[in-house]
Amino acid sequence: MASWPSQIAEAFTPVGLDQLDAGAALRDRVDVKYVVPLAAFAALAERLRATHAALAIDGRRAFAYRSTYFDTPELDAYRAHVQGRRRRFKCRSREYCDSGAFAFEVKLKGLRGRTVKHRMPHHGHELSDAAVAFLCERLDRPPDGRLEPTLTVAYTRVTLAAPGERLTCDFDLTFNDSEARLDPRMAIVESKSERGGAAADRVLRELGHRPQPLCSKYCVGVALTRPVTANLLRPLLRHFA
Repeated sequence: MASWPSQIAEAFTPVGLDQLDAGAALRDRVDVKYVVPLAAFAALAERLRATHAALAIDGRRAFAYRSTYFDTPELDAYRAHVQGRRRRFKCRSREYCDSGAFAFEVKLKGLRGRTVKHRMPHHGHELSDAAVAFLCERLDRPPDGRLEPTLTVAYTRVTLAAPGERLTCDFDLTFNDSEARLDPRMAIVESKSERGGAAADRVLRELGHRPQPLCSKYCVGVALTRPVTANLLRPLLRHFA
């Protein structure tokens, strides 16, 4: 079996973006992250092929993304995530490289570990006044300090989905224009579901893989490109970066 995610996705029934969002938009959800070898994603996909479909747009099953994250000079958002604070946020501009579209996104971590994502139309990778206002409205307050571009992440994504859940596989990750990268033999797999316990979570446990709660692309990228304290991330970086 091919072990490259874009090839694996070709074996799935295609689903369009509108249909995908209708069945599993999941703006309020439970996220569970894993870091797995590409061969493990192939084994996972084989188990999901009868129940899941693959996002397809204009015949394409794998999509290039480029995100710019914003944080304070003191990296308050990074530190809140690494320290596991119950209420925290990340914000980013996201470029959908294949179409040239952009969005500004705010991800809030709230009660019971749920993730709530908010999105607005955006242009480019600069932090506009409209984006700052959008962020402040979602936080119900201004951020604690001036925000500036902190990290750029580029990667390729395959998305699988079933009613009420979706699974993303991000691979070929590079940070700050290839200053650093995730081991190309590995992928970050994330299940997203209404209540947790998605089909992918059950299969990954059966295959011997466990969640990696600290495996945020943002936090991994900061730890690889900046002189920050990253003791809690070191086991992850040692094995996968």
